[in-house]
Amino acid sequence: MKTKKIIHSLAGANFEIMDNLRTGIIILDKQNDYFYLNTAANDILGSANILKKIENLSCEEINLHSYIAGVREDHAPVTLRDLKFRNFDKMEKICDCSISTFPEYDENFIFLELNETGRLYNISNEKLLIDQQKATNEMVKGLSHEIKNPLGGIMGAAQLLEKTLSSKSQTKFTDIILKESDRLLKLINAMSSPIPVEDKILINVHEITEHVVELFKYDTTNANVTFTKDYDPSIPLLMLNRNQIIQALMNIIRNAVQAIKNKGDVTIRTRPVQKFTIGDTRHDLVVRIDIIDNGIGIPKDKLKEIFYPMVTSKQDGMGLGLTIAQSIIIQNNGIIECDSQKNKTTFTIILPWNIT
Repeated sequence: MKTKKIIHSLAGANFEIMDNLRTGIIILDKQNDYFYLNTAANDILGSANILKKIENLSCEEINLHSYIAGVREDHAPVTLRDLKFRNFDKMEKICDCSISTFPEYDENFIFLELNETGRLYNISNEKLLIDQQKATNEMVKGLSHEIKNPLGGIMGAAQLLEKTLSSKSQTKFTDIILKESDRLLKLINAMSSPIPVEDKILINVHEITEHVVELFKYDTTNANVTFTKDYDPSIPLLMLNRNQIIQALMNIIRNAVQAIKNKGDVTIRTRPVQKFTIGDTRHDLVVRIDIIDNGIGIPKDKLKEIFYPMVTSKQDGMGLGLTIAQSIIIQNNGIIECDSQKNKTTFTIILPWNIT
């Protein structure tokens, strides 16, 4: 009977409203099984929450199960500030977590609210990233002329070389040079101005990532790096500029590969995420692309600067790769973020699903 009262109460509160909240709402029954989760809670916990109980979350320095048990026993609400944990998709999260009971219905039912404080911090920094982008665009315009001249020479030399080769096994490499040079030329032209609608097409994100990984495999200097692909087959087609997204992924993956000094791995993971805010726009569905390496990591004091132009720790680098990647992602209405610690760096790209 009490369970029916709770169902009735929740129905009165309107499930649809709760599903559209940015706060994660979780209701646990007496056995700590999920009685109700809204969309935001599903996104925070990760897709594997269907099979795993919430007390199995890997929290830093806190036993969440003991707090839930304490609230159930004492009937005193508790708020855990900046709770750090890995969700069931192995993604790092930082949330304020409020735990309380339903004494008017069933004292053994637990009500949890999860607010992503880490995500709120990132939103507050997006305006700064966009301001940085304006300066980057001006720099790219100035560099485009200097890049076009040698690129034209490379294309001309590759065309002449192709005429002297007889076997297809040899010409496939000149084909790669010509195709990539043409793509770079189009990229340079596109970078200096907003993307026309007609330059965006529906693309398969996994086809793009496969193409980029194959390019890196051709480079024998990357023999110490293995590539792991963790793709979600439910990812929809996205309306994007194909050449630009290829370049952005190449820049980020190159950065990941260069961070690996000996043997290591670069993982490319894709996931759909519902109800996600980019800037001031709330999207029903976005695609998350994580590029994870087990390299040396980025020092904390450098993390805020990695997307700035001319910031690099490499002696032969110009410090434009990540800046250009950020520029591309923003032009395609997405965002890019980075989290790093020793032996693990994750670049996260969020791209909205919008076929119009």
